Amino acid sequence: MAVVPRASAHRIPCVVLGLAALLLLPGFLVVRAPWTAVPFLSLFFWIASWWWLPSVGRGRFLAGALVAFSLLAVFRLVRFEPARPSWPSLLTVAAALLRASAGLVPLAGAGAPLDLIPAQLMVWHDGLPLTYVPLGEAGNFGAHPHGVDALAADLSLLSGLAVPRTIRLAAALARGLSSLGVYALLVRRLGPGSAALITASIAVVVSLLEALTGGGDPSWSLALGFVLTGAGLLVSGRSRAGAVAAGAFGGAALMTAPAVVAAGLAAGIVAAAWAWTRTSRETRGLLRRRLGLAAAAAIATTAPYVLRVTLALAGS
Repeated sequence: MAVVPRASAHRIPCVVLGLAALLLLPGFLVVRAPWTAVPFLSLFFWIASWWWLPSVGRGRFLAGALVAFSLLAVFRLVRFEPARPSWPSLLTVAAALLRASAGLVPLAGAGAPLDLIPAQLMVWHDGLPLTYVPLGEAGNFGAHPHGVDALAADLSLLSGLAVPRTIRLAAALARGLSSLGVYALLVRRLGPGSAALITASIAVVVSLLEALTGGGDPSWSLALGFVLTGAGLLVSGRSRAGAVAAGAFGGAALMTAPAVVAAGLAAGIVAAAWAWTRTSRETRGLLRRRLGLAAAAAIATTAPYVLRVTLALAGS
């Protein structure tokens, strides 16, 4: 009985390093990215690459990509000048940690069970499987969103930890990142202090509700984080890179929880229609260009996923 705890204890550093690597790389390499966007840039790459690349050899790809990104990060660190964290940043991180922990320690029973089948199949196949057999009914695996499952599978392949544990860690991470998305949307409009206080207040309320009810769907939380962060970059930023990143985040959200993207688009259309008559012609032109860049990035990001869904629907 003593062997299992030692094996698990040896895997703890691997899990911590794996989580840090998936969150920081390659997002850390984007020099001008705000710190709130770094984990979403990284997760966008890891989630989207499941669809872009061949459906085998995921473990080798992870190892090779992380080695390359780590070497590039060394050159980035040479010129990196860390700033002293402000209290709004620390409060936002604390809010994100609170959201993450609420799903791990539900107060009302065990909480809603997480679906282990997709992530387990992704680990077994070392890539995207074709169907859900033998753990589920036959069906086109690639025609469904698997954002959180992809994160759990990558963490399991990196650390050797069993999928039932990595899926819980991935779900907790997804909930925490939703708070980061709230702050990223509010900070450019309200300022760091007000944005952090509102983010913390929302995190406390939602965490209490999730702890009492067992938690909601982590896929929705992760997709919400992508959508909110992308909306902040699109609305408040002025660079082309920000618009492209916003579109990429929308694409990653579509591969995670399409319903959240649909709700975000509906809210965005209403907000754009309200603001359109209150902006100058120059501002409208800038907004059109940024929306065009975001749409192009979203289409490029989701093309393999949308193709799989289309083929699955055509064959059903």
